[in-house]
Amino acid sequence: MSPRLSSSKAALSLALALSLSLPATAAAAPVSGKGSVLTLEGDDAAKAAALTKALQTEFAARGVGGGRDMSLSELKMTMGCDEPPSPKCLADGGRTLGVDNMVYGTLAKSGSGFVVQLNLLDVAGANVKEAVTAEYPASAFEAGQVQATAKDLVGRVLGAEKTEEPTGPIAEPEPQPQPQPEKSKLVWGRYKDQPTWKKAGLAASASVAVLAFGASLGLFMAWRKPNGPVFKKMLQMAQDSYTMNDNPDDNVRYGEGEDICANARAPLGNGVTNAGVANQCTRGEQMAKATTGLLVVGGIALASTIAFTTLMFVHRESPTMAKLRKRGFNFGAAPTFTGGVMVGGGMNF
Repeated sequence: MSPRLSSSKAALSLALALSLSLPATAAAAPVSGKGSVLTLEGDDAAKAAALTKALQTEFAARGVGGGRDMSLSELKMTMGCDEPPSPKCLADGGRTLGVDNMVYGTLAKSGSGFVVQLNLLDVAGANVKEAVTAEYPASAFEAGQVQATAKDLVGRVLGAEKTEEPTGPIAEPEPQPQPQPEKSKLVWGRYKDQPTWKKAGLAASASVAVLAFGASLGLFMAWRKPNGPVFKKMLQMAQDSYTMNDNPDDNVRYGEGEDICANARAPLGNGVTNAGVANQCTRGEQMAKATTGLLVVGGIALASTIAFTTLMFVHRESPTMAKLRKRGFNFGAAPTFTGGVMVGGGMNF
């Protein structure tokens, strides 16, 4: 029996084996979908099982995993594959397992080491996408080395892992200068030489507002219940319909809850019950409609009056006043205790 290798000798042996083995694939085709790594067949069942478990972990880390665990021997027996098994027969087994990719292979003793042969099978296409053969010393399959061996094999099958290129700090965009709001050229306050159109507009709108509201108030007071003269006359005419003649057909009910106008307009023969009362109702209704119309006109005129009043105090600032305001010009006068006047002012330069 050969003596057990030390850790340094084992690492040296592994490095030598890697340098003598077949070169790894530089770039493999991309692999996607669910995959299964079948338990390897081999001359040493314990090492084959340990390597298989490590391979399953490393392949899963690269996106080939999630499928059902099964040994290559079981799959061949289940599917009745010949020796060596054809990719088509193994692909049929992969479809049964419901996977897209399948990794299978062998671990064969070679001198003092072992030769690993791995195949990556595309189940849908029933073809071997990658085939790798590599020789390792026996120490490469011990507990402390088997994961590194599996990682090396996965790199040979799938290609080197892509590493993200380091990126420098992202430069923040320079703040854009905010546009300054344009200073208004209009100012508020009393001023001389007010335009004639402003004065005329203010006078006209104010006059219309006063007349409209006054007329609407007068019409409302004439028709309002129960003391408006127009309404009182209508009520009196309804009362007189019972006493002024002996014709009961002219009588207009006027008691509490009665609609005098509706009673007067009730059809009777070729006319209405009482034409005089009906005409007085029509007059009152027209006055009520006129009241509403005058209120609308008065509201519009009032809004115009407010607008023209505002315009009377808004104007463009003269260049001279603008310069004085910019310089902070001020002027004032105040009486003194001795009976004189003190005058003062200031300006910024």
